[in-house]
Amino acid sequence: MSNNVSQTETDQLIALRKRIDLFSEVRNWGKYHTPKNLSMAMSVEVSELMEIFQWQDGAEGFSAFSDQKKEAVAHEVADVFIYLMRFCSVTGIDPLKAAEEKLKLNDLKYPADVVKGRSDKYSDY
Repeated sequence: MSNNVSQTETDQLIALRKRIDLFSEVRNWGKYHTPKNLSMAMSVEVSELMEIFQWQDGAEGFSAFSDQKKEAVAHEVADVFIYLMRFCSVTGIDPLKAAEEKLKLNDLKYPADVVKGRSDKYSDY
């Protein structure tokens, strides 16, 4: 796997993390932003994203959603992302480095020539 993230994208991510941290700082929310609380908040936001898709048969494409529903999805994605970035700031985790490392591990765990087109659990092949 190669790093396809440009320096501009990295800089944008760093700048956004700083804005998220400042948002928290000026509200004195740091005392509430523990890894436990942030992980729980992230889970709640993921649940809100899932709720939008609940009871659908899965065949509907996102492009068929109304503009209002697409916006609701985008807002929930943003909430998850913001909490993830805040979690990374609080814990000192570099999300790009962590993702690159995990992709390398997944590449070894799920070799394309073995798993292509399959959804089996890695322990089943």
